[in-house]
Amino acid sequence: MAIDKITTPAVTDSNITSGKIADDAITLAKMAPGTDGNIISYDASGNPVAVATGSAGQILTSAGAGAPPTFATAASAGKILGVATDWSSPSESTTSSSYVDIPSNKGRISYTTVGANSNFIISYMTNWKQTGNHPNYLYFGNVRYLIELQSDNSVLATGNSRGYMININEGTLITDNGSTTNNDYLDPGTLAAGTDIYFQPQFSSQSTLTVNGIQVVIWEIAA
Repeated sequence: MAIDKITTPAVTDSNITSGKIADDAITLAKMAPGTDGNIISYDASGNPVAVATGSAGQILTSAGAGAPPTFATAASAGKILGVATDWSSPSESTTSSSYVDIPSNKGRISYTTVGANSNFIISYMTNWKQTGNHPNYLYFGNVRYLIELQSDNSVLATGNSRGYMININEGTLITDNGSTTNNDYLDPGTLAAGTDIYFQPQFSSQSTLTVNGIQVVIWEIAA
């Protein structure tokens, strides 16, 4: 007897295999309803499972082989919280062998911390000129940055010095010009978010060091 149509009672369990279903034949309308925001994944047995909807700002995180992924809060450590830049042309000189602030607040950056207990990466390029006339063979000029509290100018962190060296023959006046880039990592310690600080440049010299320009970029890094 010919069969015009297949009725549900005529279909036995497991009788319709995947090979008998045409590609792209099952539409979204034929799928069971789910929860808004859920993602379909698979468990260790290869069975489909729903990954529960995460919260706003969370990221999908792998749990490794044998487990479906989950939504989790992104780690904050190492994130860039803020950036500050400055370019100035101080044309200021020093003959002090001890560090002194570059005058007139040239190169100084005022900054308000975004996070608590952050660290800072500072990158600065210095255009400099150094002059010497003394019976020594080497002269050094140095530039560095400090982190200071704006409220009382107390020093929270001191950067590494960047030296500029020239060779001098006895009794000969030498002038040397250059441009040097320095990168530093500064940890000011325990600071609350919203703290007002300065990034203060200083310089020193065994002869005469003139700073003609400072270009600086500062990144605040989450603790």
